[in-house]
Amino acid sequence: MVWRGSTIDPTADVAAASVLDAFDGARRAGLASVDCYRAGVEAWRRTHPDQSAEYTAKQAVAVILAAKISLRVDE
Repeated sequence: MVWRGSTIDPTADVAAASVLDAFDGARRAGLASVDCYRAGVEAWRRTHPDQSAEYTAKQAVAVILAAKISLRVDE
């Protein structure tokens, strides 16, 4: 049996706005990148305390990357 990743979009979760607010607040405070991501993960965890730490981190980071990272292809 092969397990595949979740097809649920974490950016549509009720925690997404809190994750981004926490991440942005940490950035404005001048915290290190790792602490900014940690703030986002903690925000997700407050909304979903029943989820595992690993799953929480993956979902929160996915939300942050989807909102903050853009790829540019040079031709």
